[in-house]
Amino acid sequence: AGTFICLQLALVAMFSWTASAHTHLRDLKIGTTQYERGVCIRPYNSTTMFSFPSKDPTDKYMRCRTPSVDSKADKQCDIKAGSKVTISWHETEVNTSRAINPSHMGPCIVWIAPLESNGEGDVWAKIFEDGYNPKTKKWCIDTVNDNNGTLDITIPSDILAGKYLLRTEIIALHLAAVPFTGGKDGAEYYSNCAELTVSGGGKTVPKGVAIPGVYKVDMPGIVFNTSAPFTSYKIPGPPVYKVGDPSGPTKPDTGAKKPCIKKRRRRQLTEDL
Repeated sequence: AGTFICLQLALVAMFSWTASAHTHLRDLKIGTTQYERGVCIRPYNSTTMFSFPSKDPTDKYMRCRTPSVDSKADKQCDIKAGSKVTISWHETEVNTSRAINPSHMGPCIVWIAPLESNGEGDVWAKIFEDGYNPKTKKWCIDTVNDNNGTLDITIPSDILAGKYLLRTEIIALHLAAVPFTGGKDGAEYYSNCAELTVSGGGKTVPKGVAIPGVYKVDMPGIVFNTSAPFTSYKIPGPPVYKVGDPSGPTKPDTGAKKPCIKKRRRRQLTEDL
């Protein structure tokens, strides 16, 4: 009996350590409004496994780590173009926990896409990234942990007003010395998506990339050995969108044909004659 109890305690300890190494987007703060956990954030993938990562960069569920690709937030949070949203990552449900285990070295990346796209297609524009600082020898996750799990993100001032998905992401590289092949090795993706209603702004819808699709299991930045000596790190994916960069289409092309009004009118004139 004593051996069984010891085994149980060991398993609990191991699970607790594993769970504490993970993270999730807990809440948002816009202006002076502090939102509660999960408000304006698409549902977590599980009530118990909400902080566990995605491993396969080709899996559509790594987009937002939701129970379904069609999962929606309970509401959209209002924000003005050009203003800041404070995102808050935490290991547990409480906002006093750190963002992520310091051993999970890696970059922080934030993306934006029109809500009507539901994240499908080449719609994701990168609006923030922070990786490794060779001067301070700190990763973005170190900075976030130092700031009690928070990070300020500026919404581009020139984007078209409307509803958007805001995808926050930490890529943990502690197991990324070799590519993901279906097991525990490979980078870990901690992504969640919030829903925002952006007012003001301009006429730009930034050009985007597909998620999944932007990362490959064997590409630099996704494969990276944090145990070997290094002095730099290149963040994967496209460059960060800057105000004034080329715009993509304001709405996805559905391929629907427009009605040929001129021909219909000509036919009606012929019949009248």
